[in-house]
Amino acid sequence: MKKKMKKRCDWNRNSHKREKKKKDRGIVDFAMIQEHFFKNLPDWINEMEDPRHESYVTYTQADFIYMGILKNACSVESMRQMEEKFNEQTCIETLRLLSGDRKLEEMPHYDTLNYYLEKLSPQCLSEIRRKMVCSLLRMKQFYRARLLGKYWRVILDGTGLFYFREKHCENCLCETVKDAEGKERKRYYHKVLEAKLVLGENLVISLGTEFIENETEEVKKQDCEWNAAKRLLGRLKKEYPRPPVCLQGDSLYAAEPMMRICRENRWQYIFTQKDTRQPVVGESYEWIQEGGGTTAVKNIGKEKGTGQYANHVEETAGKEETIHMYEYEYTKKQGEGEKTVRFQWLTNIELTKRNLEEMVEAGRGRWKIENEGFNNQKHGLYRIEHLNSRQKNAMKNHYLLTQIADILMQLYMAWNPLIKEDGQSKKNTSSRLLESFRRQTVTDEDVFYIKRYTTIYLE
Repeated sequence: MKKKMKKRCDWNRNSHKREKKKKDRGIVDFAMIQEHFFKNLPDWINEMEDPRHESYVTYTQADFIYMGILKNACSVESMRQMEEKFNEQTCIETLRLLSGDRKLEEMPHYDTLNYYLEKLSPQCLSEIRRKMVCSLLRMKQFYRARLLGKYWRVILDGTGLFYFREKHCENCLCETVKDAEGKERKRYYHKVLEAKLVLGENLVISLGTEFIENETEEVKKQDCEWNAAKRLLGRLKKEYPRPPVCLQGDSLYAAEPMMRICRENRWQYIFTQKDTRQPVVGESYEWIQEGGGTTAVKNIGKEKGTGQYANHVEETAGKEETIHMYEYEYTKKQGEGEKTVRFQWLTNIELTKRNLEEMVEAGRGRWKIENEGFNNQKHGLYRIEHLNSRQKNAMKNHYLLTQIADILMQLYMAWNPLIKEDGQSKKNTSSRLLESFRRQTVTDEDVFYIKRYTTIYLE
């Protein structure tokens, strides 16, 4: 059987890709992104309350934090691998420039980094992230991502992090599961709730984190995602009091107590509607629909489906909070037949024919963001389920370092021409960044050029 020859256009395209890769400056471009968006990041880090005794200090806090950021950005899974891969003179010289520590002579040992993270308060890293987010919110280039030109979309999403056969600490959550033989056994685990901020179609960053954990092992009722959400939202209101917010979440949050929190905080909301969560609201909407009280808009969305809505369903359902309900329906092929797909949401934003399509896209986007966000962090670049330390405080700080690194990496990938024009994968981008970090030094000339002449534009 003859081999299929490549077309000449394929050869030309591959040649074009190789020429593009020669222009990829890797770690220099990564430093450029940090300098453009967060030029005071090294200062913010060194201003944190240092938990170490002064007489034992060899490395600056920026040395440790940047080392953790680069570990995640370069997709290095374990602490031991980090020490092996970063043991290059070029890595030391680049870290020296990024952290501003001119006295740095050797990379910190991973045990030294872990010891520092065991003592550091997670609130310090949360404050660094808050400063980074505030810096981005002040930039007008992200304004177009706002819903209806006004509201910043904040999406709640929870996931499991670490699982143990035996109790790990007094803060562990516990559940009873059946093994392959059908025997019941206890499983201990740690879980986290994230609030993610939408800055673009492919740019969704961590806004806030709440660890779901028991206060002590003697508690009668375990901590849960609902209670964690109430704690997280209260903190977000204090940290970001001014931005207009539209909170999004799955059907778990589609309850009046959460709607009340949104009203008291002057936030909007979009929650997934399921009859198992809000049966009375669903029945009221159907009653309004049968009576011809809903408004339909056809040929909207990428599938050219039909949207319908009814405002103030709470009046019929006997609810106290403002509830408008809308849905989107389309037909797709499945085998030899067809299948109807239907979505429903609850919101307190007044629905109109003009804003319905954007509201549908926002509602559907929540699912995509939730799945792709944590899926990438678990199975893509960062491997957040890998246990870098068994000490509970260090575990939290490693997770928060991943979120900080993810902000920088998302901005880097959103700008990177190789990804935008040639479709280079995220994994390859991270691998090339590691290769660049090990072989290429960021010089003083690079830093001077970045500070004086560089401007970053994101589409």
